[in-house]
Amino acid sequence: MSDTTIVSAPGKVLLTGGYLVLDPAYSGLVIATSSRFYSIVRTRSSPSANHDSNPTIVVEAPQFDDAVWEYAVEHGDNGQITVQPVQSSNGRNKFVEIALQKTVSLIQTMKGETDPSNIFEGISQLKIVIVGDNDFYSQRRTLESLSLPTTFSSLEQIEPFAHQHTSLGAVHKTGLGSSAALITSLVTALLHHFQLSPSLDLVHNMAQYVHCLAQGKVGSGFDICSAVKGSQVYTRFDERVLRALMNKDNVTGREIFETVTPSPEWTMRTIPIALPPHIRLVLADVDAGSDTPSLVGKVLKCRKENPNTAGASWSALDEYNRSVEEQLRTLKQLSEQDSEAYLSAIQAASTMRHSAGEAVSDDVSRTVEQLSQSLRDVRKAMKKMGEASGVPIEPDEQTRLLDACLQIPGVIGGGVPGAGGYDAIYLLIAEPEETTPGSSSNTSAVAQVEKLWQDWKELSVCPLASRADAGGLKVIEHPEETKGLKEVVARLEV
Repeated sequence: MSDTTIVSAPGKVLLTGGYLVLDPAYSGLVIATSSRFYSIVRTRSSPSANHDSNPTIVVEAPQFDDAVWEYAVEHGDNGQITVQPVQSSNGRNKFVEIALQKTVSLIQTMKGETDPSNIFEGISQLKIVIVGDNDFYSQRRTLESLSLPTTFSSLEQIEPFAHQHTSLGAVHKTGLGSSAALITSLVTALLHHFQLSPSLDLVHNMAQYVHCLAQGKVGSGFDICSAVKGSQVYTRFDERVLRALMNKDNVTGREIFETVTPSPEWTMRTIPIALPPHIRLVLADVDAGSDTPSLVGKVLKCRKENPNTAGASWSALDEYNRSVEEQLRTLKQLSEQDSEAYLSAIQAASTMRHSAGEAVSDDVSRTVEQLSQSLRDVRKAMKKMGEASGVPIEPDEQTRLLDACLQIPGVIGGGVPGAGGYDAIYLLIAEPEETTPGSSSNTSAVAQVEKLWQDWKELSVCPLASRADAGGLKVIEHPEETKGLKEVVARLEV
């Protein structure tokens, strides 16, 4: 067994497919982000550890106050390993606890051990540290404490994996899918630490099961799937594949293994996708001063009560969503066919106000304008869906903010990601050269967007440092290559 295992999984942004992605008849366009969650597992061996001793698992989340959880590894009457909470400094962590319980049970089955003592033989303790990149949590309070403005360059001055000066339960999340990235990285790290090399599909299925069990329901699963496989067009699995496990109290490792082993019953479909070159994803954490309402239930209720009207609107929205996917793929293809002509067109696009629908002639520029129109169509359809359901999918405050952003030359389009509400916005910006506000031209689209957000009075808008990143799960061999990660790993030596 390796002494230390490190696995990371990305966050996500659902550009299109909000609500529709719950239905296997439709799909969603999900972009993985550069922000990642890291699970680090280290073995503490002891020659005195034997069949009669119970090893412990200690989990620490050092970014939060009093975030340490301890578990005892015990031998159940049915020959199964069990993981039981012993103590915690700040209440139980359902997501971590379920991930440990179910993954250890799966490990025992996959290793074919009938004697559970053999799995942890010679191990006195597993020490696990879990951290997430800063963008998973709002950094407003940290910026204020450092007397820094809410800018991209200010975010770069915050130390990696910064302490949030609050408890895990009270932290303000930014909607990048922290729980999905956490569970995916933790499940995978445990499997690899015990010298198992499962397929990505098995990892995906197991992480879906754990995440659904922790949430108490079978969700769409796009956040777990992107954490495993990166950016993609996602069509969900049939929830019946997990129903038996979800409804049973005492689930054995064999039952888990038989369910999560890839099979035709897992009907999920994924098609890899990536943003075209020089099209930059820009994200912002939006604080409207109120909690985001529970939107999904009301939207689905409206659909059920008005099947004909909702059916037509969902189908229309699906067409707009597919147009966005098609235009992104076309731009990627055009960039590969003639990179110089493509870059020249993007240069021109970076100076155009795309909300005006300017006349263009070449294929790249024409596709960019079509993409801009499709993104506007998606926004209108989502807002209309919200109005019909009586929920703020794109609140008026967000509409005014997004419309103002679209007046900036180079901003192709944007929206409120996922299920909408008051939490965040995204923009796609034509960026012929990589720019960072504060260190480059103040006339760039990104710099102008940043200035608009700083001056905006109706909402508090704070940029996120995350960018699009097509990659999924990573097993990390060299922590020194990730800023701040080596210092986190050192915590395991204490």
